[in-house]
Amino acid sequence: MTARALLIGAVLCIVLGLALPFAEFYVQGTRLGLSSATPAAFFLLFIILIGPQLLLKWVRPKWAFTRAELLTIFAMMSMATVVCTRGFVGPLFGIITGPSYYAQGGVSWAEAVSPYLTAPFALTDPEAARRLYEGLKPGEHIVWSAWLRPMAWWSFFALCMAVLSLSAVAILRKQWIDHEHLPFPVARVALSLAEQGPEGSLINPLFRSAAFWMGFAVPFVIESLNGLHAYFPSVPQLPLSMNVQFRGELVSALIIRVSFLMLGFAFFIDSRVAFSLWVFYLLSLPAQYVHSMVFLGHAESLGNWTAPGPHGTIAAHQQMGAMLVLAGGMVWAARKHLLHDRRAVALFLVSFAVMCIMVAQMGVPGLAAPLAVGCAVVIWLSLTRLMVQGGMATIVPAIIPLGFVISTMGTSRLGPVGTVAMGLTLVWAGDLLTFPMGPAANSAFLDHEASRKRSFAFLPLLAAVALGLITAMLTTLWLAHSLGGLNLHLQYFEWFPRVTWEYIGMELKYAKPPSTTGYMWTGVGAGVMTLLTILSRSFPWWPLHPLGYLAQGGWIMEQLWFSIFLAWLTKVAVLRIGGGRIYKKATRVFIGIIVGVLVVGGLWLVVNAITGKMAFTISVY
Repeated sequence: MTARALLIGAVLCIVLGLALPFAEFYVQGTRLGLSSATPAAFFLLFIILIGPQLLLKWVRPKWAFTRAELLTIFAMMSMATVVCTRGFVGPLFGIITGPSYYAQGGVSWAEAVSPYLTAPFALTDPEAARRLYEGLKPGEHIVWSAWLRPMAWWSFFALCMAVLSLSAVAILRKQWIDHEHLPFPVARVALSLAEQGPEGSLINPLFRSAAFWMGFAVPFVIESLNGLHAYFPSVPQLPLSMNVQFRGELVSALIIRVSFLMLGFAFFIDSRVAFSLWVFYLLSLPAQYVHSMVFLGHAESLGNWTAPGPHGTIAAHQQMGAMLVLAGGMVWAARKHLLHDRRAVALFLVSFAVMCIMVAQMGVPGLAAPLAVGCAVVIWLSLTRLMVQGGMATIVPAIIPLGFVISTMGTSRLGPVGTVAMGLTLVWAGDLLTFPMGPAANSAFLDHEASRKRSFAFLPLLAAVALGLITAMLTTLWLAHSLGGLNLHLQYFEWFPRVTWEYIGMELKYAKPPSTTGYMWTGVGAGVMTLLTILSRSFPWWPLHPLGYLAQGGWIMEQLWFSIFLAWLTKVAVLRIGGGRIYKKATRVFIGIIVGVLVVGGLWLVVNAITGKMAFTISVY
């Protein structure tokens, strides 16, 4: 780690804080901040490698970035990427201002919620909220006095969340890396990109590989044709998804979709894990029918982040039970390292306590505050494990802290103030397509591979979060006040506040007790996860890995299962037919597929920004 790498990493974190909100809210093209795989960081790393790095190697080789410097820059960009839009800043402004703004129009849910929201957790100045949503009129200015306290409060909360994530990873990294040898597919792609060639070589080994460029060309050509088709309909289109329709009530449609990103990452995971991920998803389809027919009365209202109906409720609680077992097992496996990483343990406990205190300050009562934060930690740990072991670069849970706490404690115990305060948890633990712990784990692996030290770059990664967060906040405020939030991406200024507070408003009408069926299904999930874990560890021939059971509850699996199946099938065929030598070459192809889709996504985002048209986007999951 050098001062140059830290400085460039810091500058690029600021660039991401400026560019990602503009791209997400205004351009609305490919969403490079919408995945914990951090597509924006990969795109900028690729640009560095084919631009400044190549130039430095040609002009003054001694000035070229080292492998460790490139990995430091990438790790800092990864941490910044996840908080700039969807991971924190995006939902923040809509959720903390929605009731104040929409209550002015007589919207019922806003009027019901507004009396229970106070500063600094929410914006209570209706005029400041109006300017955010409708834009500034001639002669008006941003009411900074109304924004300073909420921004400071939520910035501190986000930094506490980052400290908790980094310290948790610091505790688990030795167990994950040295003892369990988890694959870390996302981090391995970054390692391959940063690989150094022999002295005097201008191009790194990966870019010299024909197999890499073959893989790169597949998504690049297909997505470019689809992009051109959006602008020029005469250009042929190559669709990447289709729905297979069924008759009857078992399942109405099966989504057959190729996700290049998931196809690439899934190739690097254990074949048994990959097999289990898609098999358990297919097994969940008949379970939907059974749940709907047999357990009709078990449906709960857990919010828009949980699928509706009996199956959504049952799958959500089962997944929480499975996540509790997984998280408990990870802590137990790492118990020997707790005494050796006392600083990380202390940081984790302090940040956890501070987050609980801040959640309690919002109005969440008694044991509900540590229950909410603890639930979030369990979810983050489980999703991170799915990323570093299961290759799930983008994964969401079937249940979030809001729904779990309301189900577990009941709104009768939370009370109106506590129920409304739980709505604020959706800022930091609601839509979990991005979250800091995933990139933190990948950064720890990169640091381990680059330096082989016991500790990793804690402060630079925390600084990256702070720089990206503050810059993104200011950029978002400027964009919304200049153009009007309602003229930007409506998912952030209309959908997020509406679905959040509409659900809370509904819960305020009727006080309900804790859900006994919720406890039951959480217990079932924990029991099944425990049984699968025992079978997986006791019998080498057992084909099903417990991670497959845990993952199938989230809605995103219906989009990704087929790509995981293709990757599994390809890997099995390559190993059986060609052996290790062909497999090693094939890895370059799949790295090329991953880099290709991220690069073409970034390029089409630039095209959309230049043309001013929202004609084409490339999915990053």
